[in-house]
Amino acid sequence: MDFSFEGTGGCRVATGIGGLDIQLGGGVPAGTTILVLAEPGANGDLFARQFVQGGLFNNEDVYYFSSEHPVQEIISDMQDMKLDIRKYIDNGSLEFIDAYSPRFYNVLPKEFTSTISAKDFLKKGTDSMNMLKGTVVQKRVNRYRGVIDSISYFLRSYPLNNVVEAIEIMSSVGKATGAIQLILMTSGMHDTITENNLKHICDGVIELRLREHGSEIERTIMIRKMRGMLVPNRTIPFSVTAKGIELETTTRVL
Repeated sequence: MDFSFEGTGGCRVATGIGGLDIQLGGGVPAGTTILVLAEPGANGDLFARQFVQGGLFNNEDVYYFSSEHPVQEIISDMQDMKLDIRKYIDNGSLEFIDAYSPRFYNVLPKEFTSTISAKDFLKKGTDSMNMLKGTVVQKRVNRYRGVIDSISYFLRSYPLNNVVEAIEIMSSVGKATGAIQLILMTSGMHDTITENNLKHICDGVIELRLREHGSEIERTIMIRKMRGMLVPNRTIPFSVTAKGIELETTTRVL
């Protein structure tokens, strides 16, 4: 596993996001649970896919819990990044947990559900919160990282206390195993109290923002906090390229 050392006796794990690891001095502390608040259109999904790719390239196992998108759609998007995703699925280093299809199994036309696996068919009556908790506490032999895409579904469907408890379980398991885990959340969809609760219990908070700058749209990242670290005291512009999200590593004078 690729660790970068910060010079204070600790170690950091590379996220796989171009430029972000540089801003963080090599990555994030092992065992960190990160909340990514992304405005619609700010490429939170791309951020998550690069995070997955970073783990696979770092010889980690990866789980991807999807409650907002069909798994096949995510696989196709990753293939667009020229990632040989099937290889990682077949060798067991990448696992998708589909909490999306079982939600709609009884309402979708049969042609859309005919390809659902027997495993996912058995989940069609399973409570999504129990699936989430079962995923984060699952015993894993190798070093790993995980993605929850997204917690906004759970905040729309369950009481806040239940969601907070699930994240606390996820965080405690991550600290015990050294896993870094990413939680996607849609910015602006939930009230301030809800956002602040999740910002408080997560070790790291990263915000992806959009703003109009003249005739262009400017995308920026703000690292609001990261456990045990001093974070940049400014927003950082980023661009979306064929390689994914890339942060600017020099300071612009505006």
